[in-house]
Amino acid sequence: MESPVSRLLTPLIVLLLLPTLAAPALGDGLDRSLEAIVDAPDADARRAAADAFAASTDASVEDLLAAMRAFGRFQAEDAGAHVEEVVIPGPGGGRIARTVVYVPPTYDPATPAPLLLALHGAGGRGAEVVPTWRAVADALGMVLVAPTEAGANEGYSFSREERDDVFVVLRWARRRFNVDENRIHLTGVSRGGHLTWDLALRHPTTWASIAPMIGGPRLHPAEGQNNVRYAENVAHLSIRDLQGREDDARLVFNLALIFQRRNALHARDAKLLLQSGYGHGFDFAAVDWKAFLASAVRDPHPKRVVRAVANEDEGRSLWVEVLETKSPVKEVFKLQVPQSKWAALGDAGQRRLLQAEADRRTGRLEVHRRGVGRFEARGKGIKRFRLLLPDDAFEPGERVEVVFNGRRKRKKVSPSKQTLLREFAERFDRTFLPVVEVVIP
Repeated sequence: MESPVSRLLTPLIVLLLLPTLAAPALGDGLDRSLEAIVDAPDADARRAAADAFAASTDASVEDLLAAMRAFGRFQAEDAGAHVEEVVIPGPGGGRIARTVVYVPPTYDPATPAPLLLALHGAGGRGAEVVPTWRAVADALGMVLVAPTEAGANEGYSFSREERDDVFVVLRWARRRFNVDENRIHLTGVSRGGHLTWDLALRHPTTWASIAPMIGGPRLHPAEGQNNVRYAENVAHLSIRDLQGREDDARLVFNLALIFQRRNALHARDAKLLLQSGYGHGFDFAAVDWKAFLASAVRDPHPKRVVRAVANEDEGRSLWVEVLETKSPVKEVFKLQVPQSKWAALGDAGQRRLLQAEADRRTGRLEVHRRGVGRFEARGKGIKRFRLLLPDDAFEPGERVEVVFNGRRKRKKVSPSKQTLLREFAERFDRTFLPVVEVVIP
């Protein structure tokens, strides 16, 4: 939630940026203006800076696209592991995530490199993760980033704060290193495995692959917590999951359930490796990690996007975003079941009942690109959504046609500097640059 202080600071920050942003900017000046927008301290400030620049710059949409595709000035880095202090914004100056970064000897700041974000277990530190992945990072020329939890570090609490902290570190890493946006991988052990699943299910198109270990999705009847409901979001994602077969039965149940749901969707390359002889442990060597990570690449322009959603501010998947849902869609809810009936169900029955109710309360949007400027969408529990289109997805001067649940909408569009700059301010993705926003209905 926005604080009174942040509401006062955001206009001040934009005013401080305006001397840089307001003047016509081309060449190096345009590059620096984009950097100032991207590096504004929070989402509100970035959006305000993007809007101010869109209204003032003489740069054309084509000028902006060229600068964005070449965005980033990166320095050579010493090879090996070193510790960085990444500031997590918040009251009192924020918190510090002590982050271990491992730079492979072949890292070249002129060439986008893959990145692996690795999350530790409860009570652990980022430094513990690095030795496991060092040889793989060297083989692939991959930057390894391993933050230490800046909060309580007592296990995954299924909180937005924990998820947001990871994205702060990822944003920092992408500004520091020349990272290939389509080869960002996510892994984690135990607490980090739980968090890996939650991040992937809620933000599925950030990652090229995930590799959770002895951690799983959450299905907690007593608390009404459920992210298995978002299984369809990761149907496109490459996954390797290492799990001791003799671990907590509830964890194994949750993993079996989500892979069962994914497999029913004819999902792509994903494997759950239940390993006999292990409890809360695993055999890392069971996977050829070099081959797996090398082959996993995100597609920034898929022709079909599916989004399961219950939180309206977690509705984005590449060029599709759910803006508003309708009843009965809801993230957190309590089951209304008589205590005697609830007890008689047993743990497995309680979980199945919770899953059925969560599915009923989950919105779903599926959008197909049928041709240039033509889209077809089907939705359940979806009131409003938008399409973000790059310049090759529509015909200049023509209307964009969207058929939503059988009803046809035709919208007149034109490239917008504001749309492009707002998107780049938040994501600075050099491979996906939308210039048009189409809101339905």
